[in-house]
Amino acid sequence: MKRKYNYFSNLGFMLKEHWNFDKSYVLMQMVLTPLGALTSVIAAYLPKVVLDCVENNSSVSGMIIKVSLMSAVLILFSYVQGVSQTKTHQGNRLSRDVMLHKLICNKVMSMDYNNYVYNETRLLREKAWNGIRSWESSVARFLEYNCTLASSVFGFSAFTAIIVECNPWFIPILVVSYGISMLGWLLLMKWKDKMKDKVAEIFLRLHYVTYRSKDFSNAKDVRIYNMSDFLMRKLDKHLDDVTWWNIKRNDGHYYNCLLEDVLKFAISLGAYIYLIYLKLNSDMTLGDFSLYFGAITGFGQWIARLVDSIAEMLTSAHNVSDFRSFLDIEDKMNLGKGEKLPSGKDLPCEIELKNVTFSYDKAEKATVDNFSLKINKGEKIAIVGVNGAGKSTLVKLICGLFVPQEGQILINGIDSRLFNRDEYYKLFSTLFQDCSILPSTVAKNITLCEENKIDRERLYECMRLAGILDKVESLENKENTLLVREVHDGAVAFSGGELQRLLLARALYKNAPIIILDEPTAALDPIAENDMYMKYSELTKDKTAIYISHRLSSTRFCDRIILLDEAKIVESGTHEELLGLGGKYAEMFETQSKYYREEAVI
Repeated sequence: MKRKYNYFSNLGFMLKEHWNFDKSYVLMQMVLTPLGALTSVIAAYLPKVVLDCVENNSSVSGMIIKVSLMSAVLILFSYVQGVSQTKTHQGNRLSRDVMLHKLICNKVMSMDYNNYVYNETRLLREKAWNGIRSWESSVARFLEYNCTLASSVFGFSAFTAIIVECNPWFIPILVVSYGISMLGWLLLMKWKDKMKDKVAEIFLRLHYVTYRSKDFSNAKDVRIYNMSDFLMRKLDKHLDDVTWWNIKRNDGHYYNCLLEDVLKFAISLGAYIYLIYLKLNSDMTLGDFSLYFGAITGFGQWIARLVDSIAEMLTSAHNVSDFRSFLDIEDKMNLGKGEKLPSGKDLPCEIELKNVTFSYDKAEKATVDNFSLKINKGEKIAIVGVNGAGKSTLVKLICGLFVPQEGQILINGIDSRLFNRDEYYKLFSTLFQDCSILPSTVAKNITLCEENKIDRERLYECMRLAGILDKVESLENKENTLLVREVHDGAVAFSGGELQRLLLARALYKNAPIIILDEPTAALDPIAENDMYMKYSELTKDKTAIYISHRLSSTRFCDRIILLDEAKIVESGTHEELLGLGGKYAEMFETQSKYYREEAVI
């Protein structure tokens, strides 16, 4: 498979990111690069110096000075090398845990929602996470591997020069021997790269099941419906797949390490025999014997290190490519300068959908097909229909979360795609069925801003309108009460209805010109639901409002009701007009109201 990014592109990318994150880390790598080779060369020459001094009957003081100077340099280099390696290890951890996590989290949160839900994006995201999680060949260590490779080249070159002086034929023998080892590592790397998509799918499923197993919101269902056996079977299956992958990968490492050790042993044995032969049949000094044998052994270590660093660097480079492929997923919505948002006399907004078609990733059938609808300025409409009719998809299209494959969505006659994406979101206050509560205070959950920027008067007014003010004022810390017990000790847990009111207050606080409420009363009791209906006009004052509900009794407060069936408008009108038609809406309303009447009789 052809890679999108070449080696030099990846190196430039990681150098830039590391430099911006921690300049000292990059400088430390530059110090380490030549230091390892210099230390090894000095260590190889030290025994030769000692033996030559002894063999030549040099003065004791002269020998002590030479040995002391070389030893001092070795100690200094070793100390600097040890400190640098410790700092490098810390830097790798920090870059993985902070720099790379921030990059990937920022991409996850900022990318087009349309892209985010695609299956292909999820697979790329998992591959990117895998490249960060695994310490071996991690994206975070790419720069380290490159510096290790450069150091290995220096050491390899220095020891080659020493060995050539002894016998140049050693070089091709050593290169071929370690070339065989390198071939084994390259084949293993190629196999691991080929398996990446499959491995990403394995971990994607494992992480999903693990998340669902420990998710607090699932705890009740797991117990009541005895889902633990089912989840554990799924978990066991995915863990078996992970175990299979780890065994296969570790087997490859084991056999390559075994081959490498056998070759090292054969080379060392051959070198001993040859050098002993030269010592017995030539004028080779003990110092030369020590130097050449150390050089041959050191050469083997450097070429092995060279082989390992090439394999690690290439694997890491592939992980960097996967990481960048996710970061570089192209957003299709407008992130540049866009049309000016409606304001002043242009508010409230008019919304028009013209021949809109949208289908989900790999879906056989369009969820919204050639759909047209005009919502007048300040109009309050209700969208109703059975499950799967396309109601939630429709409002996500209007909000700009999804982009239609065909057709247009117009705001005051301007195509929504002409607005800047993030500016466009300012037009909408939304209450979706699956909104999130943050591990922070009630006030910050509603305002979504820093403490010093909160408009307290507006906050209290929104809580009053949403019907959550009495609850908040009953708490010891009032709006400063912490939420989410899993994160904060002493945090307060709201009921489903209270959370829904809290999220409604969030939508009201944003005060956008278009308000979208998707099943806003689903978790409310009848009294609370009725209270919200009574306030509906006040909640949506001077706004264009879209209300989605299964409860048709709630739709009478809207100017117009749109009944959907398979993403088609089958009926449209006021509550009274649709009842007068005696069609599907009237049938659904009669069915629902019958149950209310029966409950009243009981």
